Amino acid sequence: MLHNKIKHALKNDEPVFGVGVTFPVDLPTLRTLEVGGVEWLFLDLEHGSADISGLLDVAQVSKLLGMDGVARIPNLDYHWVARSLDTGLLSVMIPRVEHREQAEMAVQWVKHPPLGIRGMGSPSQFDYSTLPYAERVEISNRETMVVLQIETVEAVDNVEAIASVPGVDALFIGPLDLSLTLGMPGDVASDQSHELFRRVCRAARSHDLAVGLVCSAQQVRFYYDMGMRMFSIGSALSHMRTQVQAVEAEFRRQLS
Repeated sequence: MLHNKIKHALKNDEPVFGVGVTFPVDLPTLRTLEVGGVEWLFLDLEHGSADISGLLDVAQVSKLLGMDGVARIPNLDYHWVARSLDTGLLSVMIPRVEHREQAEMAVQWVKHPPLGIRGMGSPSQFDYSTLPYAERVEISNRETMVVLQIETVEAVDNVEAIASVPGVDALFIGPLDLSLTLGMPGDVASDQSHELFRRVCRAARSHDLAVGLVCSAQQVRFYYDMGMRMFSIGSALSHMRTQVQAVEAEFRRQLS
């Protein structure tokens, strides 16, 4: 029934390879990503034009293809948490978390009683299962994953308290937004940024949490050695653009 492959891999300290998806996304794109070895999809509802109906299709198809989806919702709001997970996804990412109270609220809204206050009502939430409700709740509470984004200096200052909240599974660094709050827009590889990254990794390690971020393929080993395991590398569109540009450059070179 429900099994969150990415959550279990991260618990085992295994790196996971993800790619960002810009909505709308079609079946051929999802199948291409799966054939390419993608393990999880960064489904961004905070930016872009995605809505719940589009998320439902992607959640269902990606699961059938063997890829786990992680929905980054627009804000810490029960409506977005519950409806995103009701599509059948097992993981939700909360942006702009800066305080322990936000982390506690996120866990409460992701988990069913007695661990939280999330309601129940969507058949897709449990893969259309006919298992007894008590068993469904136990499985859902075990398999859902809470990912909190650390995107500001204030969040890093409070990261130990955030990481200590029971039920949190991973901290996901937002390098670009963090560079903005450092007053260094776009400089995601500065010494100052990397020191903040290390602080997040230390806090996560002390509470047995995974850490992730968006980066390039060339940076993976550096951040892996820092302690990160949850990687989102580019997007489906950016990979297509890069490949087309490379082919076009070779086309022009051979004709020059």
